[in-house]
Amino acid sequence: SVRNPYATFLNLPEAVFKPRRTMLLLLMFTETITYYHQYQRELKTDEDTGEQYIESTIADIEAAFTLLETTLLKKSDELNDACRNFFERLKAYLKEQDTEAFYSKEVRSAMRLSPSSLGRYLYELERMGYIKITRGNRYKGFEYKIQNWNDLETLTNDAQHMVKTILENIKTVTRNPVVTQSTDGLPKVQRASKKKVVTQEP
Repeated sequence: SVRNPYATFLNLPEAVFKPRRTMLLLLMFTETITYYHQYQRELKTDEDTGEQYIESTIADIEAAFTLLETTLLKKSDELNDACRNFFERLKAYLKEQDTEAFYSKEVRSAMRLSPSSLGRYLYELERMGYIKITRGNRYKGFEYKIQNWNDLETLTNDAQHMVKTILENIKTVTRNPVVTQSTDGLPKVQRASKKKVVTQEP
């Protein structure tokens, strides 16, 4: 079996949508990585139950964060995948045209989108404050302007900072109290004791 003594110190911020579900994914991924490296981990035996187990390391958690980086980024993005892809394509197109404003008609033609899809994307981006209408009307068309060009870069930096902070917190906590594993499989923190853990070579 696999035990993660650092599980209680993994706390995702509220910026991550559905943090509980994302946390479960992270814990399961860490467990899988630990199991994959079982022959590089010390095989331990619980004195109370006789169960043999291996423990996750900080390196396993770092690997899980690295492999799930894209997933965590998407979980922190308030735009869905389709809308995010359109918005990044739109910004790239406007940079090529050296302009900040656009009409829906020209964008639909350039990106070959259906009116319904384009309307859905524009509505969502305007509702979330990523673009705004600067002029026009429903008969002649509206002119839109990008409100935030660097939101994805900011989001990426925030996600990387989040991961760094979580890992630093784990390392800081483990330098002081001793992190151990209880017999019911739940991690806990306690002062160093004289109780020995029986270990076996894998």
